[in-house]
Amino acid sequence: KGSDMTSSSMPIRVVAIGGTLRENSTSLWALQHALAAARDAGASTQLLDLRRAQLPILQPDWELVDYDENVRDFINVIRHADAFLFSTAGYHGTLAGVTKNALDYSDLSEGPNPYLHNKPVGLIATASGDQAATNSIRAMVDVVHSLRGYVLPLSVPIHAAEKAFDSTGHPTNERIANRLTQQGRMLVETAARLKSNPTVSLA
Repeated sequence: KGSDMTSSSMPIRVVAIGGTLRENSTSLWALQHALAAARDAGASTQLLDLRRAQLPILQPDWELVDYDENVRDFINVIRHADAFLFSTAGYHGTLAGVTKNALDYSDLSEGPNPYLHNKPVGLIATASGDQAATNSIRAMVDVVHSLRGYVLPLSVPIHAAEKAFDSTGHPTNERIANRLTQQGRMLVETAARLKSNPTVSLA
């Protein structure tokens, strides 16, 4: 085998997608905390901040070549990920439009294993009220399943999100911080199991 490096020996590649168009987005802050935990667990990480990505509304009749370079780069990152973290704000009882639009771009991730095929996904949602975060998690579960992904058993809905972080974006609630850390670690562990044995059961 010499010095060849197998795919299973490479670091797990975790891609985090989220945030909103609002500056100081609580959903982005929560996402960054979970992503840092995945990095500490040994993963290679990349953050796709939707405020910076500036993805246009998906055009169902377009091919990937019809889009600008930022969209093509976005799809290329998705194609090479082993695992994902998705974080959204809860707007009017469900996930934010900017989040849903970004996830719809998975349609352009073609190949033998398109979409989120057999890849684990950790879900996070923040909201001001008591229901929108939980509703947003449930909505994203349906999206991930339709894209052939696995949802981690640990999701993180964050209620009263404006009080859950300090002005620098760090969680002020220890329970929330711990759950985000646990989620990041669990994602790396689950992705490693799937990568080493794609037929393993996650049940």
